[in-house]
Amino acid sequence: MLFGGRKVKRKMSSFEKKELAWMIVRLALIITGIALLIWVSPYFAFVILALVLWMGLDLILGLLKKSRPVLPAKDQRRHRHKYHFNDILWLLENPDLVNPEISFTLADVKEDDLYAVLEPGCHYIRSRYDCMDFRATSLYRFYKAGGAFIDKVSPSGKVRNMLEETMLGMKFWISEKGHDSVCYFSENHEITFFVLEYLIGRLFPDRVFKNDKKTGAEKEKEGRERMITWFELRGKYGFSEFYSHNYLPIDFANISLLVLHGDRTDKELMDRAKGILDILCLDYAHSYAFGTIIGAQGRAYARNNINCAFQENTTDLITDAIWNNSEKYGGLYYHKPSQVGAFLRLLKLKDEDGNPIYQVPEAIKAIGRDTDTQVIRSSFGLDLKDIRSEGLYGLEERQIMFQLGMVALSNPEVINNTFDYVNEHSLIYNEFLSPFKYFNISILRFLGVFPFLSRWLNIYPNGVALERSNVYIYKTKDYKLSTLINYKPGSAGAQQTTMAALLPGGVTVFTHHPLKDQEFRTAPGFWGGYGTAPHAVQHENVTMLIHRIPRKITFSPERILPYTHTYLPEELLDEVRVQGRYAFAKKGNTFLALIGASDFEYLPFQKEKVAVMEGLLKNPYKSFELVQRGRVQYTIYELSSADKESYEDFMQRIKSNAVSFDGKNLAYHTGERALALHYGGDFTLNGETQECKFKRYDSQYVQTDYLGEEITVKAGGFTHKIHIRENVRESSVDASTHQSSDNGGENE
Repeated sequence: MLFGGRKVKRKMSSFEKKELAWMIVRLALIITGIALLIWVSPYFAFVILALVLWMGLDLILGLLKKSRPVLPAKDQRRHRHKYHFNDILWLLENPDLVNPEISFTLADVKEDDLYAVLEPGCHYIRSRYDCMDFRATSLYRFYKAGGAFIDKVSPSGKVRNMLEETMLGMKFWISEKGHDSVCYFSENHEITFFVLEYLIGRLFPDRVFKNDKKTGAEKEKEGRERMITWFELRGKYGFSEFYSHNYLPIDFANISLLVLHGDRTDKELMDRAKGILDILCLDYAHSYAFGTIIGAQGRAYARNNINCAFQENTTDLITDAIWNNSEKYGGLYYHKPSQVGAFLRLLKLKDEDGNPIYQVPEAIKAIGRDTDTQVIRSSFGLDLKDIRSEGLYGLEERQIMFQLGMVALSNPEVINNTFDYVNEHSLIYNEFLSPFKYFNISILRFLGVFPFLSRWLNIYPNGVALERSNVYIYKTKDYKLSTLINYKPGSAGAQQTTMAALLPGGVTVFTHHPLKDQEFRTAPGFWGGYGTAPHAVQHENVTMLIHRIPRKITFSPERILPYTHTYLPEELLDEVRVQGRYAFAKKGNTFLALIGASDFEYLPFQKEKVAVMEGLLKNPYKSFELVQRGRVQYTIYELSSADKESYEDFMQRIKSNAVSFDGKNLAYHTGERALALHYGGDFTLNGETQECKFKRYDSQYVQTDYLGEEITVKAGGFTHKIHIRENVRESSVDASTHQSSDNGGENE
């Protein structure tokens, strides 16, 4: 990656140095051997020709392997039936509720109707198109909830047979045989497939699954083992998809589905599942403000950053259930269909003695309710340089599950392992892994050149890996500011949201470098993810970003745009003023300031750019995209409120604050704080270097060391402990608090 002709250096890890040394040794031996052979006889020069032909044959064979389709062709997509699948599923799962948005009853549905509604989803799953796991989850729910209904409507068995044949023909993990372009990896896909394998195996214990010829009982056992591994990894290392508005709800949904329909006498499995639900709820509580968790996050799409707080969505259904007893949505949220409805049903489920199967711990609820000013630091995941020392490098299922879960494929630390796994399981046909076919040359793999090439070229896909993420959150009753601290500055595009300000009413303001200027829904793209990561830091109400945007990135799918942009929607704010390199905004009693290296410029309202917001912004006379041009630049955020100063005083104070920037060093003085950031280096406060690698949890409610396996939460007069290794959950209540806790003070 180049910045003004200079390559950004990254230190080699010890194992990279070792692999480089072995590459040099192998190469030297081959060259020496060939030279000796030619010295013995010139005819051995044909050895070189043979090697070249060998490499060419490897390349040709790889290129001939065509990827399987990710999605069906447009002319193969099924049309919507007059009765929608989601509506029927909602009626089956909520027999005692009435939904005014559904115009028919189950009695109206005939056999041909039901078959026509279900067949497109079954075809999609049988064809193994991407995201089939999400459709399979809905199909499983339909089968469980609609047993008697299915037999009544289709006494011939036509519908039941189609559903069962679809589930029995599924592929549940990337290592199973069969070529397809399904994304089995990333944390949320992993747990979805593992839960499905376990639950569907339980449905048909004596039936044989077509793909691997295992019985349902064997699939149940295999799925259980995989879930246990996944729970252990998430318990110790946290979520690479941290605070994700889009993907954590999928984890909620699948773990809840497991507890609802799994073997609740399996104490080890159930306790691990509940412990991970506790951790998910804790992460939500830390990021919760104004009814949502929008902020710095591990994976996001455009609407997760812009629009979610204004429309019904899965994350807000979860927060509504935890902190409002589902009063906002009232259980009628059904479209998509809502996978996280499983979490709501779980919260209402009682055992035979009338005790809740699962409740969100009161200590965790108390964090979300607390509107006092809070500083919350947290750390998620691992750096790739550390996976070997943690025993997570290799081809064992636990190891590959972790590597794929962090979407690390081409990085120098793992590229050899990826090649080994791809070749062992013939994964070149998978569209997500097919780029490896252009380099899958056996002699080059033997030489071990790929880690060196990956590091030297610093290729675009390397930036996608979800490495250790340190997040700083500052919450007051008036706003939330959150930042992904010092995350791989200058690295290529990924789906992270590196920073965001959340204002009253759920209005977001954020700045990033867009990867694309046309595809507005994708990530990394225009509003989701980023093209190039900034060096970002935060102290309380101030965030500082330095962008050094390269002119080129090896294998980048797009040209590199020479600007950053800020989502600052005039229509949703009470007032916006843009004054040169300053921009100010007001929402209620909350004030926001932006300071840039060069002048800010609002771009005209564009229908194409606003379409992704799904009706959120409608006024064509109000702008929303604030651009700062230049490849080397900075942006400073500072927030305040009417409790501290007037809006006019705030603006005047910000403009009087000292700022200096020389391309790499940014200094900002506000109040009694002198903040300084060196790009790729230290962040200081009043001359003292600030730690940018955090504990796992560091807040007034919970202190847990990085990679610590005991989490103790204290808030609102309650205490909740999660012992990850021992697989124990404990809740207690202070003597002064007369409410019962999550478990009535008993161990689980």
